[in-house]
Amino acid sequence: MTDYLIRMLPVSVQTMLVLGICIIASLAFYRFLLRFLRYLIQNKESPVSQSLLNKLSRPLRWVSCLIGIYISQQILPFGPVGESLLLRAASFVVPAMAGWLALAMLHAVSDIVDIRSRQSVEGNESRKLASRRHRTRMSIMMRVGSFLIIMVTLGIMMMTIPAVRNIGVTLMASAGLVGLAVGAAAQPLLKNLIAGIQVAFTEPIRIDDLVIVESGDWGWIEKITLTYVTVRLWDERRVIVPLARFLEQPFENWTREAEQLIGKIFLYVDPLADVERLREHMKKVVVSNPLWDGRSFILQVSDMKPEYIELRLLATARDAPSSWDLCCDIREKMLLFIAENMPEAIAYTRFALPPRKKLDFSSEGVDAGNEPIKGNKAGV
Repeated sequence: MTDYLIRMLPVSVQTMLVLGICIIASLAFYRFLLRFLRYLIQNKESPVSQSLLNKLSRPLRWVSCLIGIYISQQILPFGPVGESLLLRAASFVVPAMAGWLALAMLHAVSDIVDIRSRQSVEGNESRKLASRRHRTRMSIMMRVGSFLIIMVTLGIMMMTIPAVRNIGVTLMASAGLVGLAVGAAAQPLLKNLIAGIQVAFTEPIRIDDLVIVESGDWGWIEKITLTYVTVRLWDERRVIVPLARFLEQPFENWTREAEQLIGKIFLYVDPLADVERLREHMKKVVVSNPLWDGRSFILQVSDMKPEYIELRLLATARDAPSSWDLCCDIREKMLLFIAENMPEAIAYTRFALPPRKKLDFSSEGVDAGNEPIKGNKAGV
């Protein structure tokens, strides 16, 4: 009875009915498989598997729809017109789905590398440099790979359109002049693309590196794209720097090999100040400070002027923020010690006046050529 009712329906209705049933069945199987995988991942508590599943879930949903359409076409052929339309749609949609799936897999791999790198750093500070290197390289290669996948996918999709294919053939026939024009127009893009590949392998900068930007402020490398670098300054501002600048111009990278830094403070005191006493107090201040990493500290007389002497105080810290806070704390406590216990160490400006010459108003002095002081017109 059911078969009879179905056969009584128009062919187009039968086709749509079979198509809908196959798509719904494919989506139902996709949902069941997704829930089953999430259940397994939830029990294992694996962030890597969770990230992989989250990235691939959306493109796989549409792939399941394509599988349902293919199965429906095998059950009930769509006829010459339907198959022609289906073939044209498939030639446009399948490359898009393949490109989307490739992008999702690339992003999933990038997330896995990032998670693995962060996990390797936990409890192991010696792995921090290698972790930043892996994250930087993967970040840049992910963006380069995404760019190439998108360009190839768009090229394949556009080539399925006959009019666009004819334009492509015409351009290939006149590749000389057009190639020069396209090359000149795409020079900035290609320049930054090549710069991104260079940064990935030569590593002048890495994610979380501490650098000095053009304004003189320091900050951390937050993001590296194919065209620019985002630097997060110490006061939460962001500075956008062209990527090629890090390959063409010199810059300071404070964490190129290690994150430890030496902080410096300058104090200007009187030349007669007791430097050894100041050195002893600096030792107490540094040793009792938790920001000091225990490597070294020193107080030196680095310069001398007639009015003051310059003291340079050096102390090591584990990173730039700690070094900055340590220097501020040392400076504050040293100034407080000088003000309360060594006021004689405060630099003074000294003046030496020559002795005044005694004036001789006697007649002998006048006769000797010393003229008396003349008054003004009022007779004073």
